[in-house]
Amino acid sequence: MLETITLDGRRFHPVSQALTANQDDYVIAHLRLSGAMDVLSELDGVKRTPAKRAEDLLTRIYLSGRTYYILAGLVTEDGKVWSRGDADANAARFAGITDATEKTVMRSSIVTFVINFFMSGEPLSKTSQKSSSRSARVPPTENAAPTSETSHR
Repeated sequence: MLETITLDGRRFHPVSQALTANQDDYVIAHLRLSGAMDVLSELDGVKRTPAKRAEDLLTRIYLSGRTYYILAGLVTEDGKVWSRGDADANAARFAGITDATEKTVMRSSIVTFVINFFMSGEPLSKTSQKSSSRSARVPPTENAAPTSETSHR
């Protein structure tokens, strides 16, 4: 289990496999808008080592301006139930953090949380790249011919 993190004086727990559909959609939407999905699923046609994928993933997220929304979607404040309103408010608060230690915690957590988010579902190589919901992912059958929506690894 991933450790809790403290940001803005509050404790947050990383998502688990039991996150709500609402939270799942929030995270996926912000990852898609950031361009991170292209890196994770190799839709951009670039073959990467795991280290290069993590580096490119983080760069895409940072450049998109969605870092704090993604982080706010991937954590739940201790003692609270996750909501979009709280996530949006937390994203704004996270973006305003000036403490060097907390900024380091955010940067080191984001890739780990994103990777663990996807590891809780089907492997990316068997998912529909056009799906906006992880619950809609269906692995191809063994004798199915690859389609443009099937990742080729």
